[in-house]
Amino acid sequence: MKNILSTVIKHLDTQKTKYCRIKHKRGWLEYLEDGDLVFKPSELHNILRRVVDSEGKRPRGDKLLDLRKRTSFTARKDKAPYRPEEALERFIIVSNSDNFYNQVPIGGRKESIDIGIKENNSKLIFVELKPWRSADSPLYAIVESLKNFMEYRIIQEREIKRLNDFDEIELMILAPEAYYMAFDLIDKRGKTRIDKIPILKKILTSINSEFKVDISFMVLQLDENNFHAICRKINENRQVIGQGEIHLSETDSIPILARDKWKLLVSSS
Repeated sequence: MKNILSTVIKHLDTQKTKYCRIKHKRGWLEYLEDGDLVFKPSELHNILRRVVDSEGKRPRGDKLLDLRKRTSFTARKDKAPYRPEEALERFIIVSNSDNFYNQVPIGGRKESIDIGIKENNSKLIFVELKPWRSADSPLYAIVESLKNFMEYRIIQEREIKRLNDFDEIELMILAPEAYYMAFDLIDKRGKTRIDKIPILKKILTSINSEFKVDISFMVLQLDENNFHAICRKINENRQVIGQGEIHLSETDSIPILARDKWKLLVSSS
């Protein structure tokens, strides 16, 4: 994924002052100040299509769109998750209904959709998950989501073999409140930055118009310290010694991670 995204960003004019508006936090914060995206959604669309549909980067593999569930994560010796994003993803899967899947192959190699929500037989939501702490800005998350969406379009257009097919795709970026605080979309009191949200809303609307896909940002209400405490407790109950794998089941679900507890931050619609 990083290789494709790096190629896409390299071909876009994304820099204003000294900072890339996609890759650098400072560039993102400057975007929230002046609202200048620098590039046009149509330019992003054309470059994404060209890169994703190029030799060596085109989707391939025998398990594209395999709706599967991964429910284990690696814990460190100190009982903390080795990768918090991985552990959070696994807990979301066991905390929701059977129509939640994760690590859904979309491009072959190791390119997968973090979480797929099967709304019905014709609609799938692609969820891009971010942890409490991430260097990836909301704009970077948008481009990641659109990259997955473009791969799906290429799969359909080129009639590439896949295990499932859907008429409608929706995109969602999901992250804990602390992530949005770090990127100045929620203040320290947990209140939405009403002066910043319209700027993000504008780009989501223009992306919807260009790509013909709905996209939204959703907020998880789980505190990072509480999450780590839950992980430690489960680790102790499993009596894992040293670094090891934790297998989760429905009994390990965290109620606040259920979809009906997610909070809408902003959407294209």
